[in-house]
Amino acid sequence: MAGTITEALTSGRPPVKVVTLTCTADSSDGSYPATALTNIPHNGVGGRLLQIATDPGATAPQANYDIAITEGGGADLLLGVGANRHTSSSEVAVIESNGTHAVYAGTDTLTIAITNNNVNSAGISIKIYYTEGV
Repeated sequence: MAGTITEALTSGRPPVKVVTLTCTADSSDGSYPATALTNIPHNGVGGRLLQIATDPGATAPQANYDIAITEGGGADLLLGVGANRHTSSSEVAVIESNGTHAVYAGTDTLTIAITNNNVNSAGISIKIYYTEGV
């Protein structure tokens, strides 16, 4: 079975929004499909990515798997904090560099990619917290 990433938008405490991704690796090679995010930007409005939370599933991914969210030019809007995620522990990482959160313009389609996993059917729940407006 091919890997899947499904997306749901929920509201956190205003003005924070939360996108929850349910990710399952391919059952034969452990890969995840690169997937366009449909809820970030929301209604074409830019904003700031605040933090990412990862929670491995019952079938955990390989140690030090990586997550990137890229804009049209290929820049990682997670600013590297999605690298080397833990195989069995839930983790939260604040997305910032030099005290500033990653800003997205709201015009590009953002894409999530999960790499460096070879565990077939590994599951991951990912929550992305962001605010609209710059």
